[in-house]
Amino acid sequence: MGAQSTGELRCGVFLPLAGLDWPALRARAELVERLGYDALWLDDHFWFPGAPDRDHLEVWTALSGLAMATRRLTLGPLVLCQSYRSPGLVAKMAASLSAVSGGRLALGLGAGWMEEEYRAYGVEFPSPGIRIAQLGEFLEVLRRLWREDRASFAGRYHLIADAPCLPKPAHLPIVLGGAGDRLLRLAARYADGWNCPNPAWRELAAKRAALVRHCEAIARDPAEIEVSEQVMVVLGRSRAEVARERARAEECLRDFARFDGDCHVGTPPEVAETLAARQQLGVHAFAVMFGDFGSPEQIELFALEVLPLLRSPARGT
Repeated sequence: MGAQSTGELRCGVFLPLAGLDWPALRARAELVERLGYDALWLDDHFWFPGAPDRDHLEVWTALSGLAMATRRLTLGPLVLCQSYRSPGLVAKMAASLSAVSGGRLALGLGAGWMEEEYRAYGVEFPSPGIRIAQLGEFLEVLRRLWREDRASFAGRYHLIADAPCLPKPAHLPIVLGGAGDRLLRLAARYADGWNCPNPAWRELAAKRAALVRHCEAIARDPAEIEVSEQVMVVLGRSRAEVARERARAEECLRDFARFDGDCHVGTPPEVAETLAARQQLGVHAFAVMFGDFGSPEQIELFALEVLPLLRSPARGT
């Protein structure tokens, strides 16, 4: 995600960090790369929603390690919470990790939402309108630091003054995640990609149309923004296996997702069919979260039996 779409479907894995130590995360990333996925995305939380008692690595630290453990995958947070780090710090960290990874970082950003996490770590949790305004200033700071020799910006929430940022990234895609109209307006102005979060799946067509309108209002070609979707998948080779995996997923996701359409549940051909319908709505890339938090078995089954169906020339996009 994050590059201008060429028409070819791209698919990455969204991997929650809950319960993964470093050896397990590294092994999972190596598997994702070996199986032919395009990207690996990690969550930016101090603990995963509903799983506060499980180990959870910090996202920048984990991504830095994965930059050394992989060679081809696009890597990124989906999405980084703009409230937890200053934009100047993120500009520097992202530019550095882009250089370390050979230009493979894509910076997913969002306004932030998990109030209990803010409160637990002593971060102010303002209204949605203020968080979006903060994100807008955050994006402007990134743009200036990555483009100007010395950058200055004095906003209501963020300030930089004659700040250098070297090395500068040659190209570091920004992917905005969220579905509110003000976020879509920011995506039209600043982003290389827009990621529709899973809870907004029913509104994808309308949200994409709004993004197009916002692009047209500032004379930007909407095709410059890659549309991606975060999807949740539960796979089984047979009806019995589907039922077993669904029960497992309902336990893992009981505080995070509903099973009234939020999750794509079925055999590989069935899941491929539902995801193909999302492509027809203009989705160019998927970030797949598996119902069991991404076991090797689910990651492999999707790669071997769903991806070929989605990428078949006969299906079309």
